[in-house]
Amino acid sequence: MNFSRGLLSAAAATLLLGTTEVEARTVTLTTQTNSVYGTEGWYERVHQTIGDRGAPVGQTYRGTAGAFRFMDGLDAIVAFCIDPYSYLNLSEAFTVTENASVVDNIDRLFTSAYASVTDRTSAAAFQVALWELIAETETDLDVTRGNHSITDQNLIGQAQSYLDGLETASTGGYRFTVYSNSGQDQISATAVPLPASALLLLAGLGGLAVLRRRDA
Repeated sequence: MNFSRGLLSAAAATLLLGTTEVEARTVTLTTQTNSVYGTEGWYERVHQTIGDRGAPVGQTYRGTAGAFRFMDGLDAIVAFCIDPYSYLNLSEAFTVTENASVVDNIDRLFTSAYASVTDRTSAAAFQVALWELIAETETDLDVTRGNHSITDQNLIGQAQSYLDGLETASTGGYRFTVYSNSGQDQISATAVPLPASALLLLAGLGGLAVLRRRDA
């Protein structure tokens, strides 16, 4: 069930800039276990308010935030929600956008913080930070106030730290795949491998370090 497809379209438009090397396909995502969060269970309960969701001002929604574990065919993927206005609908096929181009702040969030997602709290905080980038209508990114906010003290600090680091964060660390249907859209990220020149440089530095230890 969608709270506002019109609002969702606006949010999606601010998220996706375009695509490159698109491989158009559809897929029915399935869960890896009986839970959408897999055996890892990387999620936390969250109490959030989204002011333009069509609800009375100040109404809080109780739900969960974390890292979904799906199967895209034979491939196991980790995904995060990019549509806080809708419910997850796994009964409907998803349109898959490979190599999706996203706005810089989404790119920066993944490049700077995704590698630090290692447990249920960091996964939930990462999801909250992603929702803040999508749903917040004010220029100030603060997970405790504005159009999008949460009240969960166990998540506020870490989610805010992810957002506070965006100004100096780099981009280009991940390639993105977006899964879209009439329900909740998802994004999955794959690390961009280092170019061959960088690998050769690292190998050379490693060899130099070994020689220095032998000479010592």
